[in-house]
Amino acid sequence: MQGVDIAIYLQFFVGLFAIVNPVGIMPVFVSLTSHLSPEERIKTASTANIAVAVILIVSLFAGQLLLDMFSISLDSFRIAGGLLLLTIAFAMMNGQLGEQKQNKQEKAESISKEQVGVVP
Repeated sequence: MQGVDIAIYLQFFVGLFAIVNPVGIMPVFVSLTSHLSPEERIKTASTANIAVAVILIVSLFAGQLLLDMFSISLDSFRIAGGLLLLTIAFAMMNGQLGEQKQNKQEKAESISKEQVGVVP
């Protein structure tokens, strides 16, 4: 019985690690905060961590309620997530991942933003 509990926890944390993707988001964080001081980077990282924790906790407790409110079954949600991953995979295979259409004004605004912890 104890082995089953460890397997469930391992499966949960591997899935959570894949969803949060801290390794993949590091270059994005560094590029978005390259103009900030180390103290401001720490503040931004703390804000982002708190935002992620709040979102995950709200999803844990209210996720099923939200799905029920919109009459979405868990299987439908899984299919939609799979289709989203498929779309991202095709974009990656075609070399289109990360393409952005941004004019000079939008780029200047994104650089001048003080807090990118929640919404870059």
